[in-house]
Amino acid sequence: MKSIVYCRGDSKDARELEGEIRPYLTGKGVEVVTVTSMDDLSTLPSGAADGSFILSLGGDGTFLRAARLSTQLGMPVLGINLGSLGFLTDVEENEVYASLDAVLAHTYAVEHRLVLEARIVREGQEILNTTAINEILVVRDLTGKILTFEVFIGGVRAGQITADGIMVCTPSGSTGYSLSAGGPILDPTVEALVLTALAPHNFTSRPLVISAGSEITLKVKPSRDKAAFMRDGEHIGDIHSFDTVCVKRHPQDVAIIRLREKNFYKVLGAKFHWGG
Repeated sequence: MKSIVYCRGDSKDARELEGEIRPYLTGKGVEVVTVTSMDDLSTLPSGAADGSFILSLGGDGTFLRAARLSTQLGMPVLGINLGSLGFLTDVEENEVYASLDAVLAHTYAVEHRLVLEARIVREGQEILNTTAINEILVVRDLTGKILTFEVFIGGVRAGQITADGIMVCTPSGSTGYSLSAGGPILDPTVEALVLTALAPHNFTSRPLVISAGSEITLKVKPSRDKAAFMRDGEHIGDIHSFDTVCVKRHPQDVAIIRLREKNFYKVLGAKFHWGG
């Protein structure tokens, strides 16, 4: 059995916990590899054995990066919360060792959540291909002008939107940035995506709930300014005039380890005070 422990290298709490977890797992015959950055992927084991898993030590941001790693390797991920909100993570710090024992005993359930795949195409060439757990965002620079997009859904032109940006999110991401931008909250079991315009010029450009089987294509109209391309809150590239951004469901869902029944609506009330 193998375990990949993912934590931020600049987090003192996470590194201390990793230092405690490592000997605990190795003492039970688990091969442990620690990753503190996506640049460390060359250190990963060559293949996932039965029962292998990823541990995320940190907050929801760390969990999102670990979850993307999960889709790459086909290994389930368990989130140990060292952050403030912990909406995505399942285990609190005082539950760590009991939770590890449960994982080693295979007494857990797996929850599957859909993942986004996004591509940037420039002058007919794909220049970037990435995945996201929460959202893909194309947004103007702070000093840039408002953007105009042609929007296609399932190959059909849906319209033109002028806005600060456009976001495509998963049900998992519907409680994140999309919610702050006025998007709806989706039950994580719903097979759908949400398209949300940020500060749209036209008040009729309301969020759309779209079948998860549809590909969303955004064609960026001419502008003197570049735009930022963001994945799960990280700026990973720039968008130029006439670029095309294609977003669809990735074929590999993320597998999240659940050690107890986690009712989405109870968590929504506890963490977000919905209906309170």
